[in-house]
Amino acid sequence: MIKALSIALSLAFTTAIMAQTTHTVDTSAAKLVWTGKKVTGQHNGNIQVQSGAIGWSADGLTHAEVVMDMTSITNLDLNPESAERLVGHLKSKDFFNTGEFATARFKTKLVEKKDGVEAGMPNYTVTGDLTIKGITKPITFDVLAWKESAGVRAAGTIVFDRTLYDIKYRSGQFFDALGDKMIDDLVELTFDLSAN
Repeated sequence: MIKALSIALSLAFTTAIMAQTTHTVDTSAAKLVWTGKKVTGQHNGNIQVQSGAIGWSADGLTHAEVVMDMTSITNLDLNPESAERLVGHLKSKDFFNTGEFATARFKTKLVEKKDGVEAGMPNYTVTGDLTIKGITKPITFDVLAWKESAGVRAAGTIVFDRTLYDIKYRSGQFFDALGDKMIDDLVELTFDLSAN
């Protein structure tokens, strides 16, 4: 009886593992847009996804991991000369210090499915570790994820506090009398990932 129960549990566990599939993110199709705000406006640009994977089972989204190439950061809203200056500054030690920390990473720790959401609205809440400049902090955000014929698609927006990752340049938390030179501590990363 005990042996039969053990075999049954083992089969159930094996079936559950087999039912879960990990899909590789298509880096050429991945879209990752950053937005940083300041008193006088905002800037945005792209970051390339270096690698990634999204897990899917019969119950839906199971896990995800994405590595971002911080050396690829661009600007989309300035003229070429101004964009080059801004990108150079973002790569410097004042911000992401890409010479020392070329990549950033997100890895899930918990995926919770939402019930009763409208079509097209985020249907999962994801909690995981976001690592920037070698500093890892927990973060939670909503994701819209769905199965496609060729794989899985996931989209959403991560909002993180840059000061938690030792990016304090012109932060109102650490510098006084910045006036209109103050830069918002919150940075948005909007993503749209396809994994096959």
